[in-house]
Amino acid sequence: MKTDPGLQPTRDIRERISREHGNDPRRLVEYYMEFQRRFAERLRPPPGREGAAEQADAADRPTAGR
Repeated sequence: MKTDPGLQPTRDIRERISREHGNDPRRLVEYYMEFQRRFAERLRPPPGREGAAEQADAADRPTAGR
């Protein structure tokens, strides 16, 4: 892996979080899933999902000709 000084702070934080969870992948995934639930309103939707809720709502509304 190439050393990128700009990414080093992120790598350091990820390593620290992993150590705090005993380097256990299962515990680490649980931590990130809980983090995602807690801060869901701050997260961006996945690519291609922007406006998905609005599209679903529009599909449920009657339109002229139906």
